[in-house]
Amino acid sequence: MKKKSTIKGRIILIMTAFALLTATLLSVFSYELISFFQRKTTIQATKFNLQLIANIIEQDLINLSSLAMGCSTNSTANTKLAEYFKAEEPSPWMAIDVFNSMLEASRSNRSTTYARRLIATNNNTLFVQVDNTGNSIPLNIHNLDELPKLDDPAGEQWNAVMQDPFSSTTVIPFAMPIYGNGASNIGTVYLFANVSVITDKLKGYSIPKESRLVLTLGGRHYQITGEKISTEPIHYKEEPYTNDSFSDLGAALSYISDSSGRHLAVSFPVRSGVELTQTLEGYQFAPQANIWLFLMAGVCLLIIAASGIITLYLTRTISLPVEKLKKRMDKIAQGQFYMDKNIEWNSELGDVGRGINRLSQDIVALMENRMAQEKQKQELEYRVLQSQINPHFLYNTLNSIRWMATIQNATGIAEMTTSLSRLLRSIAKNMGKPVPLKDELSLLDDYFLIQKYRYGSSITMDQQVESEDLLEALIPRLTLQPLVENAIFHGIEPKGKGHVQITVAKQGVFDIRITIEDNGVGMDREQIAAALAEEIPDTKGMMEHMGLRSVNERLRLAYGERYGVTLESEVGRYTRTIIMLPFQ
Repeated sequence: MKKKSTIKGRIILIMTAFALLTATLLSVFSYELISFFQRKTTIQATKFNLQLIANIIEQDLINLSSLAMGCSTNSTANTKLAEYFKAEEPSPWMAIDVFNSMLEASRSNRSTTYARRLIATNNNTLFVQVDNTGNSIPLNIHNLDELPKLDDPAGEQWNAVMQDPFSSTTVIPFAMPIYGNGASNIGTVYLFANVSVITDKLKGYSIPKESRLVLTLGGRHYQITGEKISTEPIHYKEEPYTNDSFSDLGAALSYISDSSGRHLAVSFPVRSGVELTQTLEGYQFAPQANIWLFLMAGVCLLIIAASGIITLYLTRTISLPVEKLKKRMDKIAQGQFYMDKNIEWNSELGDVGRGINRLSQDIVALMENRMAQEKQKQELEYRVLQSQINPHFLYNTLNSIRWMATIQNATGIAEMTTSLSRLLRSIAKNMGKPVPLKDELSLLDDYFLIQKYRYGSSITMDQQVESEDLLEALIPRLTLQPLVENAIFHGIEPKGKGHVQITVAKQGVFDIRITIEDNGVGMDREQIAAALAEEIPDTKGMMEHMGLRSVNERLRLAYGERYGVTLESEVGRYTRTIIMLPFQ
């Protein structure tokens, strides 16, 4: 047997060879270019993020510095401090006045939430403190010497991270001299800033895995981890970054080396003596997906150029056979169902051609089968018309009896004949179509009228409907009659007399509950189970195959398992038949 040559196999072979050639050429020339741009983009993004955070931190540090400077020189608080520190006998009232001035300056500062405490002292026995912690050790002359000393008496300092000497809070201290008249140094002002002045700005700042964020204060380096800054400086060796390709990024680049290895670092100054640094790891410079998109665009251009050649090949192997298949299908649409061997090629399209030929033969067979069914349908319709002659004759005969009874003044016979005629007409109608509840209750009235003439006044029946709209609910035809028949024959007749109560009410929002209750002999549990589980013989009911179990099965099949018939009974007292239907 000749081996089938597949079009798909040839196309895949050509495209695979082309793709391999293109990928090889591009991978040789693109990798270094992509790595270069990825490195540059990563450094630039890190620099931008650090710059944004540094600008926000700088504003808070300026505000805190101005708060300390207000006590240092040229302010109301400074004047009152000078008077208090120079007084020969400083009074408590002077201390209170100085405290209020410092407190007012603190409250008016925009960054006061980061100021843990503000202390002014004459470096001897006098001091005033504004404490925002509320849970620190009281400051007194005995622990005053625990305050950090000024390294440079001439200016401000942000140069360390330390634990607050009087609480467990980690702070950044800031100290300045207090100047009196003639620029004389009369004391020192200390401001302890919470480290949250730095870490609050870093919330939501994503640091890549294995990278580190470092805060530099006065030449000391402190590692930032989450919302904490270490109080112990970390040490590493710093080397300049000499790659001129990134000199235009506006950020300080360097290599830092420690026990974990050598890392590229990006630094950005916050203000004098304060700097943020982030290390970058090698995996961050790996080529990303967006770079490869440009590469794929180039591959697409090459593929488009080659597709012209492939198109010529595909035209001969695919387009022309497809055109022949299309013409064959058009002929089938016009009713020409003959087999065409010319479309059964030795390829996948040949399989399609063979399928089209099989389809045309199946259509011929289907049409022949359809014609046979139509002929059979006509025969069945003729038989149905014939079968309608006998009921029609029976209805005319019952009408003749009714008129004869009326003429002879036999009212009871006339009423029974009328009820029986309506009952038979209802039975002869389509059993599969639901009817309104009011029609089913009307049919029940006709049936009960016939039974009343049989039993006389020994049986009675009453109907109670909760609301008029329930009468329009749909119910399967001849659902209630078999159940009332059971109540009369098996409940009331053995007792001699009784009453049948029919109640229709809404059950919830979407259901209807119909109750048929008699005060007959009742049933025990075994009889209830048998009534729902076993077929009732045809001779025990007026209607064939319409016993209690049959009604229950019809309702479950029509509406689902939650609907149907249930029984409640007590021997010698009552039997209650409950029907659950959807309200539709």
